[in-house]
Amino acid sequence: MNSFNVKIRRNSNGFTIVELLVVIAIIILIAAMLIPALGKAFATAKSSEDKTRLKGIHAALVLDATGNDGRFPLPSDVGKDHPELDPTLYDFTDTTSNLMSMMVARNYFKTDFLISPVETNPHVQDINAEDLVYRYDDIDGETVFWDDQFNADVSSGSASSLVHNSYAHQALCGQRIRLKWHSGSSSSDLILSNRGPESSVGPGGTLVYDEESNSLRFHGEDKIWKGGIVSGDGSVRIAQSYLPEGIAYQPLDGSPLGPDNIFLKDWSDVQVPFPFPADEIGLFSGDNWMVISTVNDVLPSRAIDFTAVWD
Repeated sequence: MNSFNVKIRRNSNGFTIVELLVVIAIIILIAAMLIPALGKAFATAKSSEDKTRLKGIHAALVLDATGNDGRFPLPSDVGKDHPELDPTLYDFTDTTSNLMSMMVARNYFKTDFLISPVETNPHVQDINAEDLVYRYDDIDGETVFWDDQFNADVSSGSASSLVHNSYAHQALCGQRIRLKWHSGSSSSDLILSNRGPESSVGPGGTLVYDEESNSLRFHGEDKIWKGGIVSGDGSVRIAQSYLPEGIAYQPLDGSPLGPDNIFLKDWSDVQVPFPFPADEIGLFSGDNWMVISTVNDVLPSRAIDFTAVWD
């Protein structure tokens, strides 16, 4: 019997260093091409979700208004319905904290719905993020109508004092409550929005705004405000600036229409004497003024005590 010695040659299938470097370079190149596209896709998804939440809040306002002659809810209306309650013990002022907390108490949406997907302030967080903090069980409809620990004051936000709401709304003062804060308002009336930077008119009429505002990083931009807005007809869109197209300031002295900075109160065209006559109080309603407010009350002197806050 003949025997054969068979030699088996094993081929090496490994990569050389040069081949590995080429593969790594290709992977880096592909990642460099995909990462911006993925980032844009994520930003677009967040903007879309933000619009959905704004539309949902508006839908809740409209639903509530069906049982209130078309008027959107106001904490002060709850106070009027319960005049026997001591106003020094129960806060029924039309602040953002009270308004949003009242909507949560009426089960229109959960607390996390009020935190925008594009939120950039680390101190704005869901009140129930870790534990169930909102006191649903204490709301009895007789003396407790919402949880007053709900905080919307973005100016007070800190690691030890969290804020529980991202969104701004039409300033709830004067005649704009009658003309804008209801389900029959028009497409030129704004109801809700992402909050924006504090604005003022500087020397020579130039516009000055807070360039460090957290709101200038919404919707994928830096140092530029872009934000969601909801008009009175229920339409929602991402405005490209705080001077949205199609939204005009309507001066009450008969002057021509002009661009409306939605984060600036344009009241200079109306000179109302002080103290305000009962039939002239709050004539300032020709403009859209989107705010988060911490004090909103009509004092006995008929002066409006209104404080808008910014971050």
